[in-house]
Amino acid sequence: MHVQAFFTAPFRLRTWKETAYAVVALPLGIAWFTIFLTLGTTSLSLIVFVVGLPLLAAMLWLARVAGRAQREVAGALLGVRIPGLPSGAPEGRPFRRFLQPLVDLSTWRAVVYLLIFAFPVGLVLFLAAVVLWSVALTSVTAPAWYFTISPEDRGDVFGTVIDAPWEWLVLVGGGLVLVFVTPWIIRALTAFDVLLMRALLGPTHGELERAAAASAEQRDRAVAAAAGDRRQIERDLHDGAQARLVSLAVDLGRARRRLEEGGSSEEAADLVRSAHEEAKQALAEIRDLARGIHPAVLTDRGLDAALSSLAARSPVPVSLRSELGSERPPEEVESAAYFVVAEALTNVARHSGAERAAVSVVRDDGVLVVEVRDDGVGGADAATGSGLVGLQDRVGALGGTLVVESPPGGPTAITAVLPCE
Repeated sequence: MHVQAFFTAPFRLRTWKETAYAVVALPLGIAWFTIFLTLGTTSLSLIVFVVGLPLLAAMLWLARVAGRAQREVAGALLGVRIPGLPSGAPEGRPFRRFLQPLVDLSTWRAVVYLLIFAFPVGLVLFLAAVVLWSVALTSVTAPAWYFTISPEDRGDVFGTVIDAPWEWLVLVGGGLVLVFVTPWIIRALTAFDVLLMRALLGPTHGELERAAAASAEQRDRAVAAAAGDRRQIERDLHDGAQARLVSLAVDLGRARRRLEEGGSSEEAADLVRSAHEEAKQALAEIRDLARGIHPAVLTDRGLDAALSSLAARSPVPVSLRSELGSERPPEEVESAAYFVVAEALTNVARHSGAERAAVSVVRDDGVLVVEVRDDGVGGADAATGSGLVGLQDRVGALGGTLVVESPPGGPTAITAVLPCE
């Protein structure tokens, strides 16, 4: 600790932010202790009944929310960034995803902090901040107000009457020492609380390593998918539009030679007509190829119009529900959402045997939820190497999740959750 830092601590904004955190830590600790003690005892007492398990799962979901709130308060007042708990990317049916926190150790760690540590640590922080600052400021300012008290009441303030100069020196000097020492005591206590939060409200080292490995794998898959898309575009151009343009050039060359050599104008006209048809086909193929890369309607008119266009072109009747709000999502999120719907509707038309499909795109609470359902035969599986793998890579590259529910016999539901902030 530098001497200058020691003597300037009481005048720094950081000190008073840490003091504010120490003050709010107690009411937060009381709130978390009361909520989770009540929910925990209630759910455990009802565990033998059906309602106990969902109630316990709801408490654990609330623990994740409460842990995030605690981290936000610490970030705002202490200036520390504590990573959030890993999401776990639960898969399966909704009820199974709801119960997922029951086997999530990181969520149970959050409960340990909120139920066991938040209240006593908050109490110590609150008492240290209030008592130390009160004593320090009272002692330093005593000469300014002590003599305004009636002589018979002066002994009640400090437990004794202060008359001798050395008593004033001890009182004021001790107060000054506390003024400069208190910030460091509070800082040490808040640092201890931060250590607890990092250990219990944040991911462990192993979880961080697994998340980093998953992110690296996701990035590699996204790069591989992009390379595959590029090769596919090259093949499509070579086998489709390029071949038609070559045929177009040959027909036009033959027509020109017929006209230059004074040949039959009717034969030249037939060649021009053939070239015209080839040109139209090449334009159509290039237009379809461009739409597969990034449709113009998505850029010009947004996701709602692009999805309406997809639904209109689908051979299977599609109902569309779109709640995007007034502000457009980021471009990369719009693109990912569009291709999720496009690939899903393509699979519906080709493989599902469905009679109808439903598309829902809803923006809520910082995420974009895209859902495509059909009443087909089911059996879709991303693990078989279908186009769903590419969708998982595209969605995962944005930090989102893609869940496929497609039991044999149907129905099929594909849900993508994309961060949208």
